[in-house]
Amino acid sequence: MRGQALIIGCQTYGLTGVLGDARRVAEALGALGFDVTVCMGEEATRERILQLYRRLIARCAPDEAAFVYYAGHGAWAPEPGTGVQFIVPADFELSTEEDFRGITALELSALLEELTSRTRNVTVVLDCCFASRMFRSVDLMPRALPVVPLPVVCAHLKRLQARGQALGGRHIESNPHAVRLVAAALDEQAYEYTNARGVRTGLLTDAFLEVLDEARGLRVSWGQIGRRIRERVLSRCSRQRPELEGPERRLLFQLEELEQESSLAYYPEHGHHWLRGGRLHGVREGDEYAVMPLGADGSDEARALAFARVLDVRGGSSRVALERRASALVPTGAPAFPRRSQQPRRAVVLEGSWDAHAPLLSRLREALRTSSFVRQASMEEREPVLAHVRLGERVVDVLDSGLDGIVHPLPLTPSSVPVVLHALELLARAQALRELGDGGDSERFTQWLELEWGRVSTRRAFPLPTAGACLHAGERVYVRLRARGHARLHVSVLDVGVGGAISLLNASQPSGMVLGSGRVETLGAGPDGTLVGLELEWPEATPRQDARPESLVVIASEFPVDLRLLGTSHSRLTRAPPVSLEQLMHGGGRDRYAVKHIRFWLDPRPLP
Repeated sequence: MRGQALIIGCQTYGLTGVLGDARRVAEALGALGFDVTVCMGEEATRERILQLYRRLIARCAPDEAAFVYYAGHGAWAPEPGTGVQFIVPADFELSTEEDFRGITALELSALLEELTSRTRNVTVVLDCCFASRMFRSVDLMPRALPVVPLPVVCAHLKRLQARGQALGGRHIESNPHAVRLVAAALDEQAYEYTNARGVRTGLLTDAFLEVLDEARGLRVSWGQIGRRIRERVLSRCSRQRPELEGPERRLLFQLEELEQESSLAYYPEHGHHWLRGGRLHGVREGDEYAVMPLGADGSDEARALAFARVLDVRGGSSRVALERRASALVPTGAPAFPRRSQQPRRAVVLEGSWDAHAPLLSRLREALRTSSFVRQASMEEREPVLAHVRLGERVVDVLDSGLDGIVHPLPLTPSSVPVVLHALELLARAQALRELGDGGDSERFTQWLELEWGRVSTRRAFPLPTAGACLHAGERVYVRLRARGHARLHVSVLDVGVGGAISLLNASQPSGMVLGSGRVETLGAGPDGTLVGLELEWPEATPRQDARPESLVVIASEFPVDLRLLGTSHSRLTRAPPVSLEQLMHGGGRDRYAVKHIRFWLDPRPLP
């Protein structure tokens, strides 16, 4: 592997493990073939860090792996909205009102934007407090500084803008080209501790290096790595929950991505065995999973470490009975892949005279027989029909329950079968999300949250009803949420597109936007509050005929829950410029949740 790495260690204000962490990470990346630049100790001033970051950008070749690591203090200058986060260089104590020595999230976002314009093969690791929106028991030492007055930071940003310096990136939610592993949320702390080997180290860095070593030589995604790291940190400190954001299916330090991942992380807690997935992920009692070694891409009985049967399903987690293989060690964070599912499969009707196309029919029936989501409807079918596969003279059509085409007509060839199955499974997964209930209390959502949504025009909000509105492709929308006096909520918004594709809109905060009492979050707004909106897009694979139903599903919970596994494709809502903080959040909690559906029609024709 060839790549460029920048390792930054700022051991300030009482921290003692940062320099050792920087050396260990530099050694690990060097062993992987990276050309490593280390900036730590007294050398790690604001100007030196920025200089070396820009040199990293200049050195990177297209598609070359780039890695940026920071360990040290993180800080936050709060305001009623989001506030401003920054990292703390070695010369931070020399800051004055006219010379701020921190490096803000907006500056880091702009640097990351430059880096991903050179190469999209970028990974960033931030081991500091308040890391989520920036692109450690008695033994635990937090990697955080006290809150810094917002006017000091705002004056610094205004000076940079006056000099014409770019701030932020062009993506409203987050930079989609960089993998980012962060130690903690905006309102949480990251810690350093003394590990079992007597080494003073950051919790995140320790787990990252352990899992990176375990993954050596394996074909493994950042998603699997991130989930394993998260569970390992949580097992050592329940107050710190790391988050991975960005292209999680991407292989380590590569651009190649794995197919859709379906694994849940295994973890032991309080004498029981658990999977990090529950009712919100479609898990049901009686489901069976194979707990696999790191690097597995699916269930394999011969290689399985253990088998798990779901006993009790909660909102975001499930208790399981674990049957270990003889002498097998089941590590915390091991991926568990579905083996047998209790979820009902949706009925699909095959229409037309297939006699002349028996081989094609046989392939299609076999695909439906082995699918976890759909099945061929019986002659006496009583269940609601999900879709129709209709045979024409020269093509085959895939139609939804309203007999609207969900993909363009396909040729009568074997290569069309996986396309048909993919379209049907998308539709089945979308339907399951549209039917998701509210956890048993229909009033809970309105007790927890105020919800407003609508179109954006000339940077102004025009609210719409939560059912029945009609919008056109190319229009922009926003979703605004305000907490009603609840201590802490985690809110996610998923888009269910006209063709069945599902995407998580709070991509920068994949375990839910954290909302405290009275706090407001607006999807579609820039960090300065400017309302830009998310653009509605008609998918190319779906025929442009009449308006089709689309929906947004808003899920609020008292616990952090990563809903990226529900996603099935790129977003139907495209990101709009301009600037963004690097936002990454997560949380902690129990098991109640609430759901609100926003249902509207999307017309493929642009607004007249």
